[in-house]
Parts: sequence; C-alpha cells; structure tokens
Amino acid sequence: MKPSRLSPLLLLTLLAAGASGQTADQLYRQGKYAEAESAYRQLIDVSPNSADALAGLGRCLLQLRRANEAVAYLTRAVRLKPASVEMKQALARSYLDMGSAGAAQGLIEFLDESDPHNAETLFLLGELMYRGGFYERAAQALRESLTLHPDNLAAKNFYAVSLAKSGHLAEAETACKRLLEDRAGPADLDVLLTYVQVLDEAGRGAEAQPYTEAAVREHPDNPIARYWQARLLFQSGRLEAAAKEAEQSIALSPNLPFARNLLLEIYRKMGRQEDAERQAAWLRDYDDRLATRGR
Repeated sequence: MKPSRLSPLLLLTLLAAGASGQTADQLYRQGKYAEAESAYRQLIDVSPNSADALAGLGRCLLQLRRANEAVAYLTRAVRLKPASVEMKQALARSYLDMGSAGAAQGLIEFLDESDPHNAETLFLLGELMYRGGFYERAAQALRESLTLHPDNLAAKNFYAVSLAKSGHLAEAETACKRLLEDRAGPADLDVLLTYVQVLDEAGRGAEAQPYTEAAVREHPDNPIARYWQARLLFQSGRLEAAAKEAEQSIALSPNLPFARNLLLEIYRKMGRQEDAERQAAWLRDYDDRLATRGR
C-alpha cells in the first residue's frame, strides 16, 4: 500500500500552524504578550486541541493580568496534557491571581506531594500559605523554593514579609533591607512598608522616614503608605503634615479604623476638638457595627 499523501491545503495549514506556534513562542519570550496572545489564538483556530497553544495563550493572559480568562484555556490544556507539571503550575497560578485560593489549594498540594522539591511548586505553596495568613508555613516553603531558585524576586518579597509577620523580625529586617538596597526599579510596596513597620517597632522611626517617603512617592494612591507617613510625622512632632497625610489616607480608604484613630490623636494634640470628636463618633459607630455583626 502506498503511503497516504497530505493534500496541499492540509500541508499548508500544518505548516502555518507550526510557523504560528514558533512565532507565538518567540513573542512570548520577548515579553510581547499582546502580540503573542494574538498569535496563539491564530494557532488555536487551526489546532483547537493543541495543549501547548492553549497553555501558551493562558500564560499570555496571566502576564496581561487577565487571570479570569486564563483559567479556561489552562484547564483545557491540562485536560489534554495531564502529565504536564508546567501546565498545572500555570493553572494554579491563574487561580491564585484571580483570588481563588480554594481552587488553587488542591492542585498545589497535589503538585507538592508529587514532587516536594520543585522550586515553582514550592513558590506557589508559599504564596498560598501567605495569602491564607499561615506565615510560618509560607516562610518555610519560600525558603526552600529560594534555595532551589535564588533569583525569584517575587519569592524573595513574599519571604521577607512572611518573616516579619511570623515574628522573625531580625531576619525580616535583613531581608527587607537587602531587597530595598538591591532594587533596580520601584520597590515592592509590601516590602517597603514591612521594613518601615519593623524599624518603627524597634523605636527607629527616624530611620524609617525615608522609606515612607519613598512609598508615598512611588505609590501616592495607597492609603497604607499615607497612614505610615502620617504616623511617623506625628511621632516626630510635625502635626500639620501628619494631619494632611492621615486625612489623605482616609480620603483614599474611608473605612480604615486605624487611620481614623491616628487622625483622632493628631487632632487632639493640635487642639482641634470638634474634628477629633467627628473621628471619635465614626469609631464608636464602627465598633457598634462590629458588635452587631458578632451577635
């Protein structure tokens, strides 16, 4: 029997699919995620059951901060290629990025049980624990991940903050300081504010001040950065500036009780009793609402 020959149309289609896949991968590696998304979609139009193309599109969507869209494509990719660890990791990442820690948990735990020494899986596990408030466990997983992949900046950031939140303040201070000194661009806000808090709790508010200024400069619309700026200004006796920062914090996020409590203290120190009473009334109402919910 003679071997079957591909029709010219089918041959051209397959060649186009291969070229499109190569182009899509190249665009992705170059960081051109929007262009890569388009190229992967073209490839999927030709080969709708290509697990690699589906996963590639899902990864592009993750990079474009569209995790909700990525889930469907990565789920299909995993079903078509269930042995792929990388695709399962990308799916777990999409669940984390869209805020579905519960959906991510089972997948990450399965990956960790299958290979407890995979750097990316350990990073995902560390982030999962961090988001759940299990900071000691997060620090452990992130430490193991960084031992295997020491250049993962996101893991370093989570690790530094996890150390502080689990009470390892000396280690946290060292880790945060190193990250802030070595940064090439804007600092991670959580690392900045964690370092500020560690210094403040050690009674070193003057050392923390430049870092709150950096946080406000780089993240002017973040209410927590404004709160810390106000707190340190208040501690240094700069009441007018402290009041402005605390007011800005509340303007950005009106339901921050600790910012309102700080502003209450500032107003009292300034002799602005009517303004202080307005903050006190808000805090009393807030406490009443909390008590009502707890019944």
